[in-house]
Amino acid sequence: MRIVSLILLVGLASACARVEAGRAPVQVDMRNVDLRVASDVTLHVRRMTGRFEPVGRPVSYLDDKRTYAVAVESGEIGVDLASLNALMTRSLGGSRSNIDRLRVSIDEGALRQQGVIDAALNVPFTSTASVSATPDGRIRVTTRSVRGFGVPLTGLMKLFSIEMDDLVKIAPGGVVADGNDLILDPARLMPAPSVRGRVTAVRIEGQQLVQTFGAPRESIASRPLAPNHIYWRGGELSFGKLTMADTDLELVDMDPRDPFDFSVDEWQAQLVAGYSQTLPNRGLKAHMPDYGDLRAPRRVVARR
Repeated sequence: MRIVSLILLVGLASACARVEAGRAPVQVDMRNVDLRVASDVTLHVRRMTGRFEPVGRPVSYLDDKRTYAVAVESGEIGVDLASLNALMTRSLGGSRSNIDRLRVSIDEGALRQQGVIDAALNVPFTSTASVSATPDGRIRVTTRSVRGFGVPLTGLMKLFSIEMDDLVKIAPGGVVADGNDLILDPARLMPAPSVRGRVTAVRIEGQQLVQTFGAPRESIASRPLAPNHIYWRGGELSFGKLTMADTDLELVDMDPRDPFDFSVDEWQAQLVAGYSQTLPNRGLKAHMPDYGDLRAPRRVVARR
């Protein structure tokens, strides 16, 4: 009887250990990754540490980006102009906004916004702005000057106490107007998977808007990682037909000469095109080509 009880206790302890391992957060570490979160949005991850948090299910499933969110604790992430335009158009376009034909560019270290305020007169406007982090971790776009019909309007707006939020109608979402400024919320701007975190600094560097999250931290790995990588550790993580407990999964760029081009939607094709190895600690390392290097499948034409 005592032996049976002991076996039951050992089994119960083992089950509890598995449950606790599943509840542990899945930590993530990225270095030098061009993360394609959508067909028109790429995040240039220079460095990032944080957590994968499940959404709508107990375990994050890598094959479905709607099942997880990325909680950024520390990092530096750039957004290029093409991606920024796609994000801003999604937030400021449509029938619930009165801004049309919006285009964002970078000119001498400042953001330049052009478009049309779709009011009675359809006023074309151009504004220049600087960027900074707000105390609550969002991004403030501070308007420096505004021109309408090619004429400076800043002084006229001051004279009549008119601000941009008096003229601009914006649907609730990732962008809100605050006086003459716009406040961007990166977590609400991004399509799935949601990338959440407190922005502590923001700057314009070249043709990118670069966000800083937290302070630099050491890698979460207990072993050396490849220069360009995505690495998950701890907790449970699912992908394909597999679920890893106490996760130890590293995705490695097969060509480290440039950033790791990784598609959130099509990463299975990258996995198939590479190769994997099982590590002595039962971890898994997958070597993958850049998404942009994958060859388009050849079309087979049936002979008649």
